[in-house]
Amino acid sequence: MKRTRTAAIGLLVACSVVAAGCTNGSDKPDSPSTAAPETGANNTPPAPSSGPSNPMPIVSDGSVTLTVAMPDNPYAAASLTQNLPVWQEIEKTTGVKIKWEVVPNSQYTTAIQTRLASRTNLPDIIFTRFDMSKYAEDGLLLQLDDLLQKYGENAAKVFKEKPLLPALVKTPDGKTFRLAGARDEEVAAGPYGWLLRKDWLDKLNLKEPETVDDWYNVLKAFKEKDPNGNGKADEIPMTNYDGVAQLYYWGNAWGLHLRTSDGFYPDSNGKIQYEWLDPRAKEMVAFLNKLVKEGLLDMEFAVNNKDQVTSKIIRGLSGAVLGWQESNPLWNNKLKEAGEANPQWVMTKPPGGPNGYKGHIETTWMANGNAAITKDSKHPDVALRWLDYVIYSMENSKRLTLGVEGLTYTMKDGKPEFTDFVLKNPDGLGPVEAIRSVGAWQLNSMVMKKEYVSMLKLTDETLAERAKLVEPYIVPVVEFAAPTEEESNRLNRKLTDIMTYKDEMVAKFILGQEPLENWDKFTQRIRDIGIDDVLAVRQAQYDRLQAAKGN
Repeated sequence: MKRTRTAAIGLLVACSVVAAGCTNGSDKPDSPSTAAPETGANNTPPAPSSGPSNPMPIVSDGSVTLTVAMPDNPYAAASLTQNLPVWQEIEKTTGVKIKWEVVPNSQYTTAIQTRLASRTNLPDIIFTRFDMSKYAEDGLLLQLDDLLQKYGENAAKVFKEKPLLPALVKTPDGKTFRLAGARDEEVAAGPYGWLLRKDWLDKLNLKEPETVDDWYNVLKAFKEKDPNGNGKADEIPMTNYDGVAQLYYWGNAWGLHLRTSDGFYPDSNGKIQYEWLDPRAKEMVAFLNKLVKEGLLDMEFAVNNKDQVTSKIIRGLSGAVLGWQESNPLWNNKLKEAGEANPQWVMTKPPGGPNGYKGHIETTWMANGNAAITKDSKHPDVALRWLDYVIYSMENSKRLTLGVEGLTYTMKDGKPEFTDFVLKNPDGLGPVEAIRSVGAWQLNSMVMKKEYVSMLKLTDETLAERAKLVEPYIVPVVEFAAPTEEESNRLNRKLTDIMTYKDEMVAKFILGQEPLENWDKFTQRIRDIGIDDVLAVRQAQYDRLQAAKGN
């Protein structure tokens, strides 16, 4: 379970923006009279009896407007409300106009949950990363199974290729209230892991680190030997963003799965463990505490956002970070603009642990985000067909990954090639940021085709070489079937309390605000809150999914 922490002022801003979206939602067409004559109810052509069908366009151009709520573009300079080129192409193909109801990602979860709590004047479609089962139980979301049978042509093809995906989105009684894309190939196509400045290593005659001890020595040299060459002791050897949780990736060096899998992982017998109770977790926290004590890890890790980290990097202050490899070209470009001759941000192998473990990188989950149609939608057939095309069609997977033909890529000998807009962006953007500036690489619910993701994320020889370097270290994330209503209630009562307590205490341990001598009290408190009950639920979810795999 992932959570977004939002300051009180963020809540006020988010609610006011979403409230404005609610007010404006009433101007969407609520009559099918403007559709093309050959369409039926809800402006949707009737499907043939041979199977699901979803020909384009869905409706005559502009005759239906759907309201869509989702986090705004991560590239903040190009809001989705600006009618970006990718979405212009989607509108041309589907005939459906979109009225966006967006807020920044950091505010989105609180904002949309506040809106769902109101139960009225909801958008047609909601995209989220959080669990939607409660809202299905409350009657706020439409069941989609009949619509998928009629119109889910593209979804049916993807589900055939990835039979685990529909099992992940269905409720325990076999109903579908949400759709999800598939993201399981993303890490192999463009890894997430340990990034550092190789030019700093070269300057200090250091080898790339391979173990946590090597990392300690490298970061210590970054702090003490002035690799940025300005004569000041101003280096922040390693910095990070996204709160304390991002540091949990360091547990990978000890053979733990504390970040992507949230600490829940099966042992060799298929029994789910909570790895924060493993003594190795204390070793990892002690290592991070040592980095903080010696000034090797940014003290502001708990409050940094991505922009603040980027600022420290392009000012030549930071030499290491945890992140997506795709960020390296952007940082190198910005450093060159700032006057550095040959900055070299690269990905390294994940660190091995002191116990001899080689280290690993987890994949992301297969089911990628949620897309749901609300009870207030006046055009549920159109909404389902739009989602089927936008999320599951290979034509749109290409568009959402590579952008618009002629602008961001061209076709040569039947294969796409990026233009200079992506590879040598005039504004100095890295490839992913350039793609996002035209509206691509947005949805958390999309089917990612490895061919296209690799093309976007491995845009030069160094990126491709480094992805190949870390590929042997990739291990699967643990997946769980959707919880029952009773299981959800048990998780909501206990898991949230456990994770909130754990995050607060681990941050204190790392910062030295809580002595590590109190670690046993910390783990006992997790047991007292009810981790055994949570583990029982997780085991049942895991076993159901394993059974579904065998069907």
